[in-house]
Amino acid sequence: MPTDLFYRLSPAKRERITEAIKAEVTRVPYEDFSIYNVVQQSGISRGSFYQYFTNKEDISLYLLSEYNRKIIQKFIESLQAHNGDYFTGLEEAFRFSVRMFCYKGSRTYREHLFCNVEFYERIWRDNDFSAEKHPVLRQALNLIHYENLIVNNEEELRAFIKICMSLVARECITLIMTNAPEETACESFMEKLNLLKRAFQKENQ
Repeated sequence: MPTDLFYRLSPAKRERITEAIKAEVTRVPYEDFSIYNVVQQSGISRGSFYQYFTNKEDISLYLLSEYNRKIIQKFIESLQAHNGDYFTGLEEAFRFSVRMFCYKGSRTYREHLFCNVEFYERIWRDNDFSAEKHPVLRQALNLIHYENLIVNNEEELRAFIKICMSLVARECITLIMTNAPEETACESFMEKLNLLKRAFQKENQ
């Protein structure tokens, strides 16, 4: 993620750098991303750039964070509307994601940003996605009615949530790669989600 210094830039300068980054992501896949081009297009020095971002992974995480923020907000709204029902929240958040990925902005941009499985596997392996590190995620987790789920302890709960998050990420990447229709993507996701419901949701819920 960007440093605090990046967020202290003027809105106009921060937007100029962000637009240069997005233009470069649209131009080439992740592995060919050129920081030099971003520096040239945004009109800043290379030294300044490295005061804001450490590497390409930092840049990708920054761009993904805006998607994540919107998706988690939708998840929160669904939990609030459906009495903390985890599976309903997950389904509605996924459908919201599909509409965003299908219809918002350049498809090439989304392909280059999302379709890098090695990058995602590294994120899951090396980063801490605990609620303690992500306040908005903690807000969402506090709304879930865990008594409706078949988990025996917090460790099992965390493992279960990570499985669900991985499923959402992979289904979204598949959608972007195949350009499948919205309903086809949702049907594929629901098949897998229903399997998880049968395994982890208590009866009569």
